[in-house]
Amino acid sequence: MDAVRIEEFRDAALLELKRAERYRTFLSLLVLNLSELLVNISRRKLESPEQIDELIASAAKRIKLDARETDKISFFEDGRLAMLLPETDFTGARAAAGRMEDLISEFLAEFLQCDYQFSVPLEITSFPGPASDISLKSRLKNLITNN
Repeated sequence: MDAVRIEEFRDAALLELKRAERYRTFLSLLVLNLSELLVNISRRKLESPEQIDELIASAAKRIKLDARETDKISFFEDGRLAMLLPETDFTGARAAAGRMEDLISEFLAEFLQCDYQFSVPLEITSFPGPASDISLKSRLKNLITNN
């Protein structure tokens, strides 16, 4: 993902966070880490960088079809997928995470023509969250600066 798109995601996320704080609504960030999965798949099944790019583009298209119109979805170069879920509490984000994990696992099995059940590591951060939990603003900062 180029710097402009990273900045667009960050700006949209910070705007949604301000809106959530002002109107006392929920906001969740879901981060699926596909990096290790992509490395393992590329070692075993994919022969070129073009095939990896095709896999990522196809996965993004499938995920965007399943997401709500108001959700913001971005892929980062390090293999992470970030989803910003406005008006979604932690419980709703956990349900969305389960759907996304199933969707990605099914997609990968189709794409790679195998019956394997893929597991996708994920993190959920919600606003408002427990005082001891990392804040959504900190998670966004870490997500974007690690790219």
